[in-house]
Amino acid sequence: MKIFTRREAATENQQKELKWQLRVSTRARYAKLQIKPFGGLEVVIPPRFPRHQVAALVARHAPWIHQQLANQAKLRESVRLPHRLLLAFDNSSTTVVYATDPRQYEFELFDETGAEQVVIHAESQAARIRELRQWIRRKARASLPGMLRQVSSNTGLEFNKLSIRSQKTRWGSCSARGNINLNDQLLFLPRSSVEYLMIHELCHTRHLNHSKAYWSLVEQHCTDYRAHEDLLSASRDRVPDWFLLDLYR
Repeated sequence: MKIFTRREAATENQQKELKWQLRVSTRARYAKLQIKPFGGLEVVIPPRFPRHQVAALVARHAPWIHQQLANQAKLRESVRLPHRLLLAFDNSSTTVVYATDPRQYEFELFDETGAEQVVIHAESQAARIRELRQWIRRKARASLPGMLRQVSSNTGLEFNKLSIRSQKTRWGSCSARGNINLNDQLLFLPRSSVEYLMIHELCHTRHLNHSKAYWSLVEQHCTDYRAHEDLLSASRDRVPDWFLLDLYR
């Protein structure tokens, strides 16, 4: 990530070479250029930053951006699909079988020990990743709702509806109506971290902000919440590259 002030200079040719996604953030103090994992260039600006200056900002730092994108392209080429799905949430390890020609081969859903197998019938990498992510999503939908209901009961914090998605930047979120979104990638995190994330979002049903009152409520239900916050912030690396490759396309 690079952080810049508003001093920009650009040429028209440089502006045309690069594409980016623009995100306005109330937390940003300065304009930032960052390369998302397998997702290209993102420009983050504070609300008052002049939109017409974004192209000049990008063009000024074009050499750095091109180098980072080249590094990303190499990383994309190095991505390998898994032969086992390792989920820290339940300490599970599930074998993945790639059926290159489903017309000639038939695979059982369970191996000789009775353990479940994931059978992928697609041939292209992109299609295989979609099947893998669909399996993760189904498992998340089977595992997370019951856990959220239990945490809600334990804390006395009620929610309205639950949605499970593949969010790009958040582990979870809560709306003003008490609707909670959980990221299916939570399955790659330890169960204790997932439980804390649920407490974090449930507390937003009372305080839709990060005020002192909000953090006081969080601390009532999780005294070591600061340690969990640090763990969640550092846990993006737990999500496998192949999952992110599809997510950011």
